[in-house]
Amino acid sequence: MLFSGAIAAGFIIIAAVVSTSLVHIALCFIGCSFGYAMVRNAAVAVLMQYFPDNFASMNGVSSVGGPVGMMIVPPMVQQLLNLYGWRGALALLGAMSANYCVFAALVRPLRTRNSYTPIADGEPSSTTNQSSNESLWGKLRQKFETIRDKLCLQMFVDEPGFLTLLLVSFLEGTLFCGWHIFLVPNGIALGFNVTRSSFLASFTGFGSMFGRLLSGFLIDHGLLQAHHVFAGSSFLLALVCLLDPIAAPSYEAVATLATLGGFFFGVCAPLLVVLTVNIPEERRVCALSWMFLFTGFGMSAGGYTVGWIYDMTGDYGVAFCTMGVISAVMGVLSSTLGPLRFSCKT
Repeated sequence: MLFSGAIAAGFIIIAAVVSTSLVHIALCFIGCSFGYAMVRNAAVAVLMQYFPDNFASMNGVSSVGGPVGMMIVPPMVQQLLNLYGWRGALALLGAMSANYCVFAALVRPLRTRNSYTPIADGEPSSTTNQSSNESLWGKLRQKFETIRDKLCLQMFVDEPGFLTLLLVSFLEGTLFCGWHIFLVPNGIALGFNVTRSSFLASFTGFGSMFGRLLSGFLIDHGLLQAHHVFAGSSFLLALVCLLDPIAAPSYEAVATLATLGGFFFGVCAPLLVVLTVNIPEERRVCALSWMFLFTGFGMSAGGYTVGWIYDMTGDYGVAFCTMGVISAVMGVLSSTLGPLRFSCKT
């Protein structure tokens, strides 16, 4: 987490001082995203081990910082842009991101297991009697099996619902990025000024904060099943997206939909992680990595797809309706996932 946080913060600061070449800036943000992804994966792995009995609640609480940042940062960045320009704003955001390292230093080390078994006297070690004439094909096959074990590729065959979970992760990433990138531009296109449009992101963060806190509480207390909550939130998010063109003339209506959309995103985002509880413990972190990988693919596809739809139609209403359809499909898929099987429930 220390190393990854330094990468994320460093690349943001570098982006503030490089040339205005789009390629250079894009490479900086790819590096920043790489660092952030490693921080996120490590943070969830830590939570899984620290809180086996109430992971859903703790995962929701730990992710509240995201929507709080969404409430505070957009208006703050607008002021930084006005005062210092985009380079100064990026440099200050990079300096803020360096706090990843500060807080990572406070995380307790994980409990570890011995990765070896002592060999009794006279027992041959694993390196003894290896054939010196082993064929090249045998060595390649052994290397492939090692890589397959490390990547847990067998999960794609053994774990029911894992492929569905990855597809849901991809769709959630598509929606998350499409919504958050074009929420503010949609407000500007509707005729609201820049300041009021940037506050739409704050409304989204406000709703997301409550969604993240509530979802884990409902699941840990056995009131609802995670896949049912996820599916229901996906269908309601679809309704919010489909209502966007109707609410367009009124800022109050758009702000209300932004708050509701944030609430349903706040429910779905942490629950996507909680759904990996059905994966065996020894494969769970690897499953998280695959899930975040597909979420990242979805984020890349979401920003491009929603932007392309707007370029073709000139109407954000069509783009938001498309996201509504995607959210409905995500709800259908998530409803087929099985109930959670917590292994350490007290």
